[in-house]
Amino acid sequence: MADDVDSDSDNEIEYSGMIQPPLIKQLQTILSEYPDDGQILKEIIQNAEDAGASEMKILFDGRQGVQELNSRKNKAPFRKYFKGPALLVHNNAEFTEEDWEGIKMLYSSIKEFDKTKVGKFGLGFKSVFHITDHPVIISGDQLLVLDPHQDPSKVCQTMKLKKLHKYKKFNVEDCLKAFSGVFGFDQNTIESGHFEGTIFRFPLRQEETKLSDNIYDKSKVDDLFMSFKDEAPVSLLFLKCLESITLLREESESKTGYIGEKIFSVCIDETTIEAVRSARKDMRSQIQGLGNTLPSDPIANSYNMKIYVEDNARNATCRSWKVMNLFQGENSMSSTLRKLSKDDSLSYSPYVGVAMDMDCPSNFQGHVFCFLPLPLTEKSLSGLPIHVNGFFALSQSRRFVKWPTADQIRNHTHTDKSIQWNQALVIEVLSEVYSSFLQELVQESSNYEDLSAHATTVSQCIPNTNEVDEHWRILIPPLVEKLKNTKIFFTTNKGGEWISKDQAVFLRPNKIPSGHGVESTIRRILEMYHQNTVEVDDHVWETMKLQGHTEVTPDFINRILRTSNAYTSCSNDDKFNLIRYLLKDGQYNSLEDLTLLPLQNGSYIKFTRSNINSCEIYMMSPSKMKLFVGMEDKLLQTLPTDVQSIFEKMIGRGSRKGLHSMAIQRRCEKSKSIR
Repeated sequence: MADDVDSDSDNEIEYSGMIQPPLIKQLQTILSEYPDDGQILKEIIQNAEDAGASEMKILFDGRQGVQELNSRKNKAPFRKYFKGPALLVHNNAEFTEEDWEGIKMLYSSIKEFDKTKVGKFGLGFKSVFHITDHPVIISGDQLLVLDPHQDPSKVCQTMKLKKLHKYKKFNVEDCLKAFSGVFGFDQNTIESGHFEGTIFRFPLRQEETKLSDNIYDKSKVDDLFMSFKDEAPVSLLFLKCLESITLLREESESKTGYIGEKIFSVCIDETTIEAVRSARKDMRSQIQGLGNTLPSDPIANSYNMKIYVEDNARNATCRSWKVMNLFQGENSMSSTLRKLSKDDSLSYSPYVGVAMDMDCPSNFQGHVFCFLPLPLTEKSLSGLPIHVNGFFALSQSRRFVKWPTADQIRNHTHTDKSIQWNQALVIEVLSEVYSSFLQELVQESSNYEDLSAHATTVSQCIPNTNEVDEHWRILIPPLVEKLKNTKIFFTTNKGGEWISKDQAVFLRPNKIPSGHGVESTIRRILEMYHQNTVEVDDHVWETMKLQGHTEVTPDFINRILRTSNAYTSCSNDDKFNLIRYLLKDGQYNSLEDLTLLPLQNGSYIKFTRSNINSCEIYMMSPSKMKLFVGMEDKLLQTLPTDVQSIFEKMIGRGSRKGLHSMAIQRRCEKSKSIR
């Protein structure tokens, strides 16, 4: 019966933790979320950016370097970190204690609550395990090697540079052979015990391992470099620190001294570097001063930057950009955005930027950035005429902006806070910075000699609603609302000025008949009558909701012609074009009292309803006109075929339409009098 008596230990609750998968398995899961593509380099670039580096170099070192021992009892366990070939990355910032701690984290990040950092998830750097099993990091006075195959307590091994020659089983000569001449590392570096900046070394995986069967070679590194080159011209646009990125290659085993031949570089051009650096630094310092709070008022900057790109053949291009960034202030937020901005589970900043290619290429496609461009897919194209950057909530792989699915939209169930964040960021912050960007473009017009060309640039900056991606169309209504009373429309009247839509007379060229120079005539009439003419494309008309505002139409031209007789000084061609335009809709009575009736004697008289009997005008063929010498003031001038056809229709419809009072008669063998 004693067995039926509960012991004290049986009354205790049993506690245990969750069983964690091995590190190798966790890394494999991360690699499955981070495809083996150009995103790897972006993650490394982002780490340099978050570290505050201004320069970055990426070197493919194709040399064999040291050879790993094949003996079962390896007396040089660290040699695997220094074998070649390898991919090396250098930046001119040193690791902080937080950086050393963060690089060792998995599925969390030391940057998580830092509003100035983007690498928030502790995952990006781990994507380098696509390339290698044994990364090496040198920064400041330390060297760190990572070996995921080790016992969990020994995965990260940290050493002091100055003591490398003292560590057991560590052959300092292996380290020197791999690093000597690379980014300034040499024997003196070890002796001084300090390296200025940071070097990452990723020995390429040359055989399958438990971690990955992805063999890496020169061709795959070339693919990484090519993917970066494709996006390099825009890679620096929205970064806050980096100013240059260079790709290098070294394959000569005999080369000594500085290692690496430049094959590609992108940098901020020296003509704009100081202005960009100053604007970036000022905004960065203001944001850093916030801690984990929000500013009361917005923090913003804008700058013009030129990005210079050069390849190994010294082919160079330089593109001009205008960039504007905004960190929204708490006083300017809705309650929804304020709540989301303070949500620690999100820990995002209300930060958005826009950039426009000032050369306005016709094939431009607006890309989405999270400080670096997202991988180029349909999902990363917004359909906007500018690039958009923001602290967007991304997919776990950081490849896509999170948006509601079709089912979520249909069922109104998209309550995910990260999706709400993205929508609020677009509606409130992006619309604000976009509006300010357009207005600043207008203000800068005084810097341009050709105002009309600059006006075209401003017009091209206005989104085409029909081309904008469905998720980004939520931007259009708040943007239009913010611009409704702004002077963003250009007229050449009064020497050229910017006006609001309520002051404008909008000219839509495709609404004017083509041929015969009618459009040119209408433009001359508008100029003659000092109208605030604004030429707009259809997409601007639709996006800016200009329906109902003053538009150039036959009726509008008819009205302004009656304000003065200025049009009577126009050429014959212009007068014929006025007839074509005013009568294009068949409203024949619109010519009444306009001095546009052309006589054989070269003069014009009014189309009138009065004094009909005393003012009969006759239309006849040119061959008959010579029979009526001396009656040139009674004969209609020989007309262009299409205009004559218009007049004949007027005559034909006269008795039916009540226009018999128009003083035109046709007298010839088959004449028809309008009475």
